[in-house]
Amino acid sequence: MLMTVDVVKYFELSMASLRIVLIVSIVCISAITLAAGARKQSEVISDICSSSFTEGQYDSRDVYYRRVRDPNKHISARLVRYFRFGGILQAISEETEIPRDNLVTGGASQFQDQSSGLGQAVHAAHIIRVGSINSKLGKKNQSLNRALQNYIGHTQNVLRAANAWHGVGGDIDKYQSNQLGVLATVDFGSTLETNDRRTVETLITDFRNIIDKYVRDGTHTSDEKKILDADKVIVYCVVPLMLHEEGKAGYDMVKSGEFVTKYDK
Repeated sequence: MLMTVDVVKYFELSMASLRIVLIVSIVCISAITLAAGARKQSEVISDICSSSFTEGQYDSRDVYYRRVRDPNKHISARLVRYFRFGGILQAISEETEIPRDNLVTGGASQFQDQSSGLGQAVHAAHIIRVGSINSKLGKKNQSLNRALQNYIGHTQNVLRAANAWHGVGGDIDKYQSNQLGVLATVDFGSTLETNDRRTVETLITDFRNIIDKYVRDGTHTSDEKKILDADKVIVYCVVPLMLHEEGKAGYDMVKSGEFVTKYDK
């Protein structure tokens, strides 16, 4: 009889434990689903860093959008485009009176135009990786808000090693989020002044240090090294004036209305 009671108690405890495991599993799955669903679909748009679709060069526009890029050019674009993005934010701030350093947050991407469509070996990698857009922008100017969503949602297909969170892609993601405050101090609406030049030089150096980790220090895997060639990554060639001019181009895009025309789809 005692054995029967013990068996019943054991069974009851086992069922209780199973219920707890099931509840925890459901909560975890729900959290993952919510996190995955937080990223909004942005429009697929031909982009300044990705060239334009040309009839006859690719079988279809979809094939064009899903082509796999040279990782060296992709990594270089992530620096060049970051400065253009800085100019865009400055101009939007001036148009809307929302402080530049409050327009976007760092963190996980909230917008994405497409998946790679080519399996796990190829990632649809953001060129600009920032988090959410200040909700005030949508209330003040919906066109600028949509254009900015599509701009930061733009991706390029690259080999997984160029985008992995634990690799060069992840380090650049963190760089772009962490340096937003510094980028916001540069004036892209006028000529390059001494203080801004020093700031741009620091931003360039910090970015190059990331590349150095994967190309020159000999501590990373052969796969990581293969995706980058120091002789081909243009970040070793750029100078502050070049990147400031990129920022000025972004600034002028917003001021002229070209930014909304191109990206508000």
